[in-house]
Amino acid sequence: MAPLIICGMHRSGTSLICRALESAGLFVGHEKEHNHEAVFFQTLNQWMFEQLGAGWDNTCNMRFINDELAWYFHTVAGNVISGPSAAAFTGPDSRLRSLFAPDNTIPWGWKDPRNTFTAAVWARLFPGAKLLHVCRNPLDVADSLRRREHEILARHKAMLAQLQPEQLDGSMRLQQSPRLFHLEEGLALWEEYTRQAFALEGQFGTRAMRIRYEDFLADPANELARIAEFAGLAPAAGQLESAVSQVNPERRCAFTHSAGLLSVYRDYRHRDVMQMLGYDDLHDFASHSAA
Repeated sequence: MAPLIICGMHRSGTSLICRALESAGLFVGHEKEHNHEAVFFQTLNQWMFEQLGAGWDNTCNMRFINDELAWYFHTVAGNVISGPSAAAFTGPDSRLRSLFAPDNTIPWGWKDPRNTFTAAVWARLFPGAKLLHVCRNPLDVADSLRRREHEILARHKAMLAQLQPEQLDGSMRLQQSPRLFHLEEGLALWEEYTRQAFALEGQFGTRAMRIRYEDFLADPANELARIAEFAGLAPAAGQLESAVSQVNPERRCAFTHSAGLLSVYRDYRHRDVMQMLGYDDLHDFASHSAA
């Protein structure tokens, strides 16, 4: 069985949906980091980004993967997948040692927003792979990224306050992404990922599925059942209910509680990418004024 490649912009609900799919029976890796990304595939994706001088928040060069780079990525990734380090993904269970083989029957996949720019490489390595594009309205995404940057900076400034200037050795990364302190840059980055994901959907055709985070929060059990069927899973009803038991529907269109974000939304909603996702018509959420 070929994998399910989960992509989409950062802070779009990919972690939530990946955890739910794991609870429904999808194997998503043995070693995972705090965002539920398989360390094995995350490391390979980061390596591809570095080869192009790109970063998760600076994706421009990823549009220029030429034939030579595509061959190089495919060859190196294939070698790594066939090597002993793949155990970081498959783990100690002997039943999973042939997970990457064409005749594997265990449903599996992995989540990483960087897949949005590397999925074409993985699709070549895993013929028949499916794509799950998770999207979320850009106001919540950009605001979440901005809040996170401020939290990181505040935490690091508190650490710096305990040190003398002569003690600083440069080992601390003071800010993760200065770009994303600016809401408009978060919106621009969201659009970069979203347009690339649209292109992937075209490449994968019937093997691609798109899910809106807001729809998942509104009806998590039914939406998870729909995704599970697409992924080749057959969870019991009780398993589905358990998988979505921690979903918080209040995270749906959180931006509508901010007058400032609503004002930005009213201008941004007219962009074609918003219309393509149905985010230009959120009157049910955006018609009220923030408190």
